[in-house]
Amino acid sequence: MFKKYQIILIVLVLGLSSCIRNSKKPGREYLWDMAHPIAYEAGSVNPIYKDGKTNQLAPEGSIARGKYIYPLSDTEYVKAATAITNPFIFTNDEIQESGKHLYTVNCAVCHGDKGDGQGHLVQINKFPPPPSYLMEPLLSKPDGQRYHSLIYGRNLMGSYASQLNHRERWLVLAYVKSLQGTAQPTASVTQTDSTITK
Repeated sequence: MFKKYQIILIVLVLGLSSCIRNSKKPGREYLWDMAHPIAYEAGSVNPIYKDGKTNQLAPEGSIARGKYIYPLSDTEYVKAATAITNPFIFTNDEIQESGKHLYTVNCAVCHGDKGDGQGHLVQINKFPPPPSYLMEPLLSKPDGQRYHSLIYGRNLMGSYASQLNHRERWLVLAYVKSLQGTAQPTASVTQTDSTITK
């Protein structure tokens, strides 16, 4: 019985002595390296790796979580028409809220709020008007080629690959299609009988 109390007393003494917290006398620490790991600073010399750098590149072929790798090169615009398709199904609310917001922030300054190519920069003569989404050839442009244009840019338009992620690009394109769906029929580039000069 006495031996049992001795064991309990020893455990209490060890336990309480290890709980003392003081910067000059921190008490007993077990597995000190785990409590106070010594990490290398990013960019510092690191003797563990062969190249001596702490910051290491990701292994070849690795893909960041959620990252979409576009399979075509910039010269494969024609191929994009059939090779690239929209993998998402958006609700009308997503298109009219998020899609519209993304379009307004990224596209409307040139393409205009209605997609007619009369954005603010066009109105103040900073850029020539881009083609209207409401007329050919953009009216019937395949989705894959539209997406390809967002990835690599087209004519005066730069790439939006870094500004919009995979899902956001398709959301913007869905909103553009909604603009085209609500657009009134517009004059096409083809002359009608009444406009042909005789």
